[in-house]
Amino acid sequence: MITIKKATLENLNTIQQLGFELLQFERDRWDPTLDLSWPKSESGRAMYENAILNKYTIIAYLDDTAVGYLIGTIQVPPEGSARSNITAQLNNIYVNESARHTGVGHALAANFSQYCTENHVVNINVTVNAANTGAIAFYEHEGFMSSRLIMTQKLE
Repeated sequence: MITIKKATLENLNTIQQLGFELLQFERDRWDPTLDLSWPKSESGRAMYENAILNKYTIIAYLDDTAVGYLIGTIQVPPEGSARSNITAQLNNIYVNESARHTGVGHALAANFSQYCTENHVVNINVTVNAANTGAIAFYEHEGFMSSRLIMTQKLE
């Protein structure tokens, strides 16, 4: 059974561990420069505390075991901005490899979408590594589509 709960500071260690798993997954596949000690460092801890207190941070449980999380932010345009739509940024989402294809990712995304709808959000944006075809397929299945292209030049 999948349960989604709003994170509290009591869940900080759980969020840090899931953040570590996310970085390890990405480091092993696409970005060897990621620092695996960061999630449990002072700055990592501060970032996750801030996310729990000031962003929309939820944890997914599968049979009472934490297996994923999502951090999202609602972005209200500044007064006088050319854009007047309220948007959201899906900052982080991670589902433990053992819990993938069980509906956990969908449950996290649906929960965030509902939260955004309740807060009059017009668009949800997410940035995905172009090599992460699994994540791209997941987001497309959730109704996301490409809207911008960010290109990177690697300097050596």
